Amino acid sequence: MDYFFTSRDKVRSYPDVVAPLDMDAVDYVTRARAVKEGTPFFLDADMRPLEPHSSFFQEMAKTNKAKSLRDYAYDFLGLDDFLTSLDPPADLLSATEDDLTAYRDHCTKYRDEPMRPASWRRHRTTITNFYNWAVETGLLERRPYLRKANGRDVLQGDAVPELAVRCLTYDQWWLLDRVGLRGLLPDGSVDPAFRSRQSLRNSSGCNLSITTGLRLREFRALFDVEVGAPRRDASTAEVQLQAIAKFGLPRKVDVQHPTLREIDWYRKTERVAAVRGAAGNLWRRREQLFIVTDIDTRQMKVSGILHGQRRSFAISAMDEPTRRITVFEGDHGLEAMALYIGRTGLMLSGQRWEQVFTDAQLRAERLAVEFGVKVELPRVTRIHDLRHTFAVYMLEMMTEILREQDAAEFARNGRVPTYAADHQSRNAFLTLMQLLGHRRPESTMRYLTYKKRTNLLVAQAIAAWNEQDRTFADLAMQRSSEWSG
Repeated sequence: MDYFFTSRDKVRSYPDVVAPLDMDAVDYVTRARAVKEGTPFFLDADMRPLEPHSSFFQEMAKTNKAKSLRDYAYDFLGLDDFLTSLDPPADLLSATEDDLTAYRDHCTKYRDEPMRPASWRRHRTTITNFYNWAVETGLLERRPYLRKANGRDVLQGDAVPELAVRCLTYDQWWLLDRVGLRGLLPDGSVDPAFRSRQSLRNSSGCNLSITTGLRLREFRALFDVEVGAPRRDASTAEVQLQAIAKFGLPRKVDVQHPTLREIDWYRKTERVAAVRGAAGNLWRRREQLFIVTDIDTRQMKVSGILHGQRRSFAISAMDEPTRRITVFEGDHGLEAMALYIGRTGLMLSGQRWEQVFTDAQLRAERLAVEFGVKVELPRVTRIHDLRHTFAVYMLEMMTEILREQDAAEFARNGRVPTYAADHQSRNAFLTLMQLLGHRRPESTMRYLTYKKRTNLLVAQAIAAWNEQDRTFADLAMQRSSEWSG
């Protein structure tokens, strides 16, 4: 069995391959009702569509993006390969409950590296979606496994993932930022052995995450015009998220003045150098890019030429794949609109950001030991931990400010707000839920649990943050003024 993923860019890049078909291949793959970008398709030994694989993913493509389709396809192939390896072999439509239970145990217990609960949940979702589809289309009378009244089934597994919150203290973040990302030595001097040319980019990107709660997928896809330059009055910048936010939930993000200044240093130094160095590469790839000819910063809209057609977008409604290829004609040639760019001149991938952060942790740990720094980093630190850090500190600070406001109100009037509307508008938990862009309250609830368990530790860590950097405190005070208003 062979499998492929549809790609319009590949068709545009290699027109000679399809030339013998005597057809306009680009027009064919971009026509109405064409196969969606990123859709997997499977071929048998005779190079004919393999069923039910291909039809199932045609249905999946209606509601999933290219990256999700790729992940589900690999999960699907894992199940197919396992069933084929059984004695006697089975296939997707003849598999029994025992076959699927054996696959669950193989993935979660007996592989050389067993899956984590989160990975198995995605595999289980793929299996469930397939068998639901097979029943709906009449390929099967019923699913090969039963679901209990409480919603559990044999694919559920026994492991219940812990919603862990990983929070950094100020000293840990200082070590990661200054030593790991910026390349300084623990004593604050320059390290001549440090070779990265993008230390300001790496540091400002991670600072943006830890001071706003932005996810990696969100801050790496930001446009330069969305953040803008530091304000003369040192006020915050408001960034409207929508398409690049998780689940597409719109929300407003406040970027504080110190973070804006760090981004501006990167913008005027490392980013300028990267733009100049990549201009030639972008020009060679111009047929694959969205070349913007008009940028309306008041309404935050762009228009330009994408694959030979004029297109217009509201910036907040642009998804990550479109943002990745968006460029405009700058002073030095074509320039990406993305804020954070790499050597190719285009947006950095999430994998590259993870690699940057891992390298920073290894460097910080090594130099901390070498210089005798009494700061111990967590065994594993991920970029998403910066979002956790923001959430824990903001929840603690907003709660303390709310207590102070209630105490002051009680001292003046002998009462505190008791109306339901007051509790909703001034609720630190609901405010944090909005700041983080959570869809479900239980996603935010884990930070309440962390706060209760480590209240003293968090309070001490916050005191250290406040002595060094007012960003968290400033944002909490800003939210409290909105409550008062």
